[in-house]
Amino acid sequence: MIFSFYLPRREVVAARRDVRGVTLVEMMVAVLVLSIGLLGIAGLQAATSKYKINTWARSSSSALLSDLSERVRINPGVAGTSFASAGVESVSAYVLNQTWATQQSDALTIAKNCETTACSTTERAAFDLLTWRQLLRIKMPQGAAHIDGNSRNGFLVTMMWFDKENVDKDGVLQAAPVCAGNESGMAQQSCCPNVASAPAGVRCARFSFVP
Repeated sequence: MIFSFYLPRREVVAARRDVRGVTLVEMMVAVLVLSIGLLGIAGLQAATSKYKINTWARSSSSALLSDLSERVRINPGVAGTSFASAGVESVSAYVLNQTWATQQSDALTIAKNCETTACSTTERAAFDLLTWRQLLRIKMPQGAAHIDGNSRNGFLVTMMWFDKENVDKDGVLQAAPVCAGNESGMAQQSCCPNVASAPAGVRCARFSFVP
């Protein structure tokens, strides 16, 4: 025996309409939540991208500093005045005081490869600086440096790079802070040497080491 039930057409339509309405509301809520989540992800990516260059450059600085310090320690004879100099003052062959613009136009061509050819201590220092500056340019955007000091007093190394995201609220590149000699804390660690003439958009990180 087969039983069948009959619902008035009006009640059927109303039931279908109720079901369809609940599903649509749920979908709209889901889309709204998803949209908010996507907007949050987009904002996070934008913030991450803004600081990506700066973070990347600073993470490379420690390895570059270690590389340079090892080169100086291996070749101490031309590293400048030392405790063993007995009062004789000498300029370090590892000093680098060219301006930002001069370094950017330098092809960094190595005339004599001291890894395959015997070199004097002075030639070795020149090779070390060129090789290190090549690494600096690879690891940092338009990387440049300023190096001062000697074996006795230690070396002060300033690494410089161009950060296109270093802008103010109007999108204008910010001028590089110049070292005045009275800075402390982060200001002392991030100012640029006056002799480097670093243009707007350049960031600096200062480090020191004693061979």
